[in-house]
Amino acid sequence: MNTFYQLKVLEVKKETADSTSVAFDVPYDLYETFNYKPGQYLTLKFTINGEEVRRSYSLCSSPVLEEPLRIGVKRVKEGLVSNYINDNIKVGDIVEVMPPDGRFFADVKKGNYKTYYLFSAGSGITPILSILKTILLTEERSYVHMIYGNRNQDTIMFKDELEQLKMEHADRFILIQTLSRPKSTWSDLWKSSKDAAFKKGRVDSEAIHWFINQYPPYAQNVAYYICGPGTMIQNTKKALKNIDVPDDRIFIESFGGSDSKDTTEAFENAKLTAHLNGEHIQVSIPKGKTILRTLINAGKKPPYSCEGGVCATCICKLKTGEVHMKNNLSLTDTEVKDGYILSCQSIPLTEEIEVVYQ
Repeated sequence: MNTFYQLKVLEVKKETADSTSVAFDVPYDLYETFNYKPGQYLTLKFTINGEEVRRSYSLCSSPVLEEPLRIGVKRVKEGLVSNYINDNIKVGDIVEVMPPDGRFFADVKKGNYKTYYLFSAGSGITPILSILKTILLTEERSYVHMIYGNRNQDTIMFKDELEQLKMEHADRFILIQTLSRPKSTWSDLWKSSKDAAFKKGRVDSEAIHWFINQYPPYAQNVAYYICGPGTMIQNTKKALKNIDVPDDRIFIESFGGSDSKDTTEAFENAKLTAHLNGEHIQVSIPKGKTILRTLINAGKKPPYSCEGGVCATCICKLKTGEVHMKNNLSLTDTEVKDGYILSCQSIPLTEEIEVVYQ
């Protein structure tokens, strides 16, 4: 799981003022290793300011096209790696990359006859684009209804590619762009809402109900894929549950956590006991450090990828004590109840903490 390979950067493309896509060259002997399902992500490793850091970024390329592996990276306020990529990565660079992984993907099959609803906002378009392209190119009898939210026209990632897909598959692909703060021109004053190239607003419960009523499913076998920030996901899932969509037809990937600031105070210098790779480790957790970072700084090698609470690679079981997870975008309520935690997000609330990596 922790094996990294050196891949060369083939192309760096500015998608918007604050986002970039990066394409990688995969050597022939690694084709099988880097095979992926639409919706999965890559984990990249860098050394920044003397510290090893890893982050996971979803693939926006499609596995059924003869195209390089490509990720989309949006600049984030105080985002160490996302800003580093946007500012520094260039063609010819060698980047350490882990093979594709992730539990958010579409099981696309040639014989399927389905309706897909794709909901995304901001950089949440990245895995959704991979799923979209793969469905349209593979499932000739399936239909895709997609709503994509952004701030304004200039912040739409992959805008040209989406418009091209809309033209090429007009009979099977519906795309609605919704903008919370659209830029207006004089000509917009004479357009009716029906003629506008976008819908004003956010991807919220009201928009979801309107969208599904306006564009009901063709095939009755329906799947719903959601990717975006936490609030958008909550609103979308709530809207789908209100129309009795079963849980097993809803697939979620979260980009970003809660809008509210986490002010939970950790227990300073708590004693950590960790069972990892056959080793019994005892170390203190410094102020402001997570369980994961404490182990890494102690020279240990716990499993991890994104450090954002999304991928669940760093999962371990809490045996003693209490922790607070600053962000949890991957564990189910049942897993949390059973004692599993994300070590990249967990800070101690008690004097003693014991965890087991399995």
